[in-house]
Amino acid sequence: MEMATLDVIQLLEKAKLAYNSENYEMAQVYLDEALMQSPDVPEVHFWRGKVATTDLNDEVIETAIGDFTQAIELKPQYWEAYFERGKVYLYFERFEEAEEDFKKVIQINPSFKDVYSYLAQIEIQRGNDKKAMEYLSKVTTGGDYKYYYNLGKIFLNAKSYKVAIENFTKALEDNKYLVDGYYLRAKAYEAVGEYKKAIEDLKKAATLMPEEKKFFTDMAKVYFKKAMKAADEGEIRKSADLFIEGLKINYNLKIEPKYEKILEEAAKDAISKKEYQEAIFYLEFAERVVENRCVDENLPFEECYKRKQEINNLMKEAEKGLPLKERILKKLNDIYAK
Repeated sequence: MEMATLDVIQLLEKAKLAYNSENYEMAQVYLDEALMQSPDVPEVHFWRGKVATTDLNDEVIETAIGDFTQAIELKPQYWEAYFERGKVYLYFERFEEAEEDFKKVIQINPSFKDVYSYLAQIEIQRGNDKKAMEYLSKVTTGGDYKYYYNLGKIFLNAKSYKVAIENFTKALEDNKYLVDGYYLRAKAYEAVGEYKKAIEDLKKAATLMPEEKKFFTDMAKVYFKKAMKAADEGEIRKSADLFIEGLKINYNLKIEPKYEKILEEAAKDAISKKEYQEAIFYLEFAERVVENRCVDENLPFEECYKRKQEINNLMKEAEKGLPLKERILKKLNDIYAK
C-alpha cells in the first residue's frame, strides 16, 4: 500500500469538502488528480467510489464497486469500503453480496452498529421479519425513539413507505427535535406523493438545523414535483407558482424540457385576464430560467436568442397593459437592474 504524499492528502481533503458541499464534479476532479499522482492510495479509490454512488445507475454501478474493491485490495481491513460497497449491492438488490460485505464490517469493526440496520433491511426484503428484528435489536432496544427511528429507516430503504412514516411519526412523538426523523419522513412522504407533508417536514428540519443545505435543496425539488403534477393536471398558473417557489429556494434547479414554457403559459393566461403585474412576475422568472439554461448547457446562440425574444415580446405586451405610472417604475427598475 502506497503512502499518500502531502499533495495527495491535500487533494483528498479538497475532494471531501467538495463532496460534503454536493459539488461532486469538483470532487471528481480532485480525486482524478490524486489518482494520477498516487494510484495505490486506498482512500483515493474509496472516495472515487463515494462520488460514483451519488448518481447510481446501471452505467456507473461497476465503477463504484470497482473503486471500493480496489480500496479493499489495497487495505484489506478497510471496513468503511466494505460498508459502502455493501450499500451499492443492496441498492441493486444483490442481497447475498451485500450481506457478505456487511458481515465483513462486523468482523472488522464489531462496534459499528449501523450495519445491523442494513442487514435487517435484507431480511425484510427476503420476508424474514423475525430475523430482521433480531438485527434491529442489536442497534437499540425497543420502545424508545431510536428504536422507531431505526425501524423507520429500514422500512424506508425497503420502500415500505407507509410503514416507514408510521415509525418515524412514533419517533418524533417521543423526540420532537429529531432532525433526521423529519428529513427521512419527508422522503417517505415524497415517495408516496404527499408533497405538502414532505415540505412541512423539510421546513421543520430546516428550522432545527438551518445550516444544512440539503433540506432546502430537497424542499425546492419537492416544489418542482408538485409543479409538474399540477401541470400534468392542467393547472398552469398553480404549476408556475410552485416552480417559482422552488426557484426562490434554489435558482440552479433545472425545469425539465416538457415544462420549460410553463412560466410563459402562465404569463399568457395572466395577460388574457388583464393581470399584467402577475404576467410580468412570471416572465421575470422565465428570463432567469432561460438565461441559466443557456449558460449552464452552453446552448446555441440562435436557440437562446429565439427563447429570449419570445419572452421579451410577451414582456412588452404585459407592460403595455400597466398604468403609466407603473410602466415608468418598471422601466426605472430595469435600468438600475442592469
